[in-house]
Amino acid sequence: MPMKDPAHPGRLLKDDLEALGWTVAEAAEALGVTRQQLYRVINGTSAVTPDMAIRLEKGIGSTADTWLRMQAAYDLAQARLRAASLKVKKLAPRVA
Repeated sequence: MPMKDPAHPGRLLKDDLEALGWTVAEAAEALGVTRQQLYRVINGTSAVTPDMAIRLEKGIGSTADTWLRMQAAYDLAQARLRAASLKVKKLAPRVA
């Protein structure tokens, strides 16, 4: 069953780094990304991309699939919040 309000995966990443005793700067260097890139993910202003997911898999151990599923769940929940404002017509079969 999908979560109603899933957290951005950056929140879990922040918790993971704190539990491991790593600063953002140290983790960014270890993962081969800039401190700004990692900071944006942690703060939820950037998504976990497939590239970042693989880096996290290699660096932290959680699978890339897990990171990407968390990101997809978050993105879908955010889109559902905006769903009422979407102007969409139902596609029905056309009669020839």
